[in-house]
Amino acid sequence: MLDVRKYRPLPQILTLFSLLVALSIPMTAQDKDKDKNEKDSKEKMNGNFVKVEGKVRCDKPDPAYSIEVPDRPGHALTIAKRKCTWTEPMLFMGAKTKDGVSVSFAEKSEGMLHVNGFETDTLDNGEKLTWKSIGQVLAEKGPASATGRWSLMRGTGKFRGIKGGGSIEEKLDADDVLVLEMEGVYDPSEMVGDKK
Repeated sequence: MLDVRKYRPLPQILTLFSLLVALSIPMTAQDKDKDKNEKDSKEKMNGNFVKVEGKVRCDKPDPAYSIEVPDRPGHALTIAKRKCTWTEPMLFMGAKTKDGVSVSFAEKSEGMLHVNGFETDTLDNGEKLTWKSIGQVLAEKGPASATGRWSLMRGTGKFRGIKGGGSIEEKLDADDVLVLEMEGVYDPSEMVGDKK
């Protein structure tokens, strides 16, 4: 019969057991850190996004330039500047978009415009927001409609660090007036005005 009082574990077994316990503690801590990082990442992805929507009317371009590309008829690069007024303002932390200036460049090709634009808008509190847009118009002249995307690039004052974006529905009238209906979201958590 085995007398357990006389049994002594080998030192190697004790060392191995101690080593396994010691290794499991940092691995558990790493798992907790990983879970926390995944949770933080998911919260950031969901964020505290605020929905925005609005409508802006941009006048006929002044000035507007076009340079033909000599590879085929109708291929050209254009640049235009427009004055814009918000008929249905977007609301950012209590401030409403009021008016702005849009500058766009486009490639005309085979009856289509591939447009990239930048607009800087003044809000009713005096701050400014700049956003970028990209889209395609299936005609070189109006009336035409198109869809595109917009994203916030920068803001002044308390809007520094703003991020956001969404979709655009565009209507180009026969008199070359452009109306944009925009909707999307912004994330106030990165803005200077949201930090204490």
